[in-house]
Amino acid sequence: MTNGQLNYLRMVLVENGFLGLAGSLAIWGSNTFAVTARGNVMSIFGQIMTNAGLTEEDLHGNTTNKMDLWEQAAEMGVHMNIGTKSWAENKTPADPVLAAAMHYVLSDLDRGAIQEVLVSLNFILGKVSLIPVLELPNVNILPAEIVTFTSQIAALTLANPQYRIGQIVKKAANSDIASQFVLLRGAMGKQDNLIHTYRYTQKIFVEGYDNGRKIIDLGKGMKTAEAMLHPLEHVAWFKDKYLPKDTLTLRNHSVLGSVKVFVSDGTTVPATGGYVLAPDSEIKLEIPGDLGGVFGHNVIVESLSATDDIHITGILASGKSASKAPSPPLT
Repeated sequence: MTNGQLNYLRMVLVENGFLGLAGSLAIWGSNTFAVTARGNVMSIFGQIMTNAGLTEEDLHGNTTNKMDLWEQAAEMGVHMNIGTKSWAENKTPADPVLAAAMHYVLSDLDRGAIQEVLVSLNFILGKVSLIPVLELPNVNILPAEIVTFTSQIAALTLANPQYRIGQIVKKAANSDIASQFVLLRGAMGKQDNLIHTYRYTQKIFVEGYDNGRKIIDLGKGMKTAEAMLHPLEHVAWFKDKYLPKDTLTLRNHSVLGSVKVFVSDGTTVPATGGYVLAPDSEIKLEIPGDLGGVFGHNVIVESLSATDDIHITGILASGKSASKAPSPPLT
């Protein structure tokens, strides 16, 4: 999908979340027209995401069946690797050489050249077979799992690549996405009209909805991040992904807790500086000017709430941003 299409989908998710807030539902939740309109929007959204999944797969030499077999074998391979490593470390006498050889993680086994992965899977199978049957329970491996792992490797080895079939599916999925975006825009238009019928009596609610429609459309060269922060937790975003004068738009979706945002060379919360964003609000900040301090390599977002989770979204735009969020007041 294009960057514009992805931005539009993010906007749909933001709006869906806004409409799902308890305060919002109290306003529109009994309106059968609005309920139907929202359902239509999310139904089309789901269809687009299904087709987008098809276009994101690595289809070179793989059928969907082969990808499923690969994923299953990789997950079982990690399980066998961990069990064998534990057995090597704890048996009498210990076998440090075998323990060191069992170094595989999921990223080693679920991607890359299939032939290299098959070599690794067969290596793991050979080593797990060294564990005596009576000692398998000590490392939480079942004999039946070893049989399954053997079958998975055999099936993956025999899976026939069908690149042309994959290409046809990918082309069809892209075609469906284009037509479904037309339907999605129409469905969003109907939803907009129904929500705007509340403008006279529920002005703040409608303004919140309209803000969600605007914030995602930030132009080219943007990056997004999202987090659900637990009390007093923090995250580090956009490492080495921004330059001075770039624009950061933050939205605090939570209605109870505030957050504080910094720029920093590290990933820990700085002792000074930063900008506080109040609950249920958004702000557009220039990096690093509006945040103060020396230009750093990370954006740090910290929850200031000791009791509530906080949902926070960040959108980074290259240079000036078209976001309608307010900038900090002049001081």
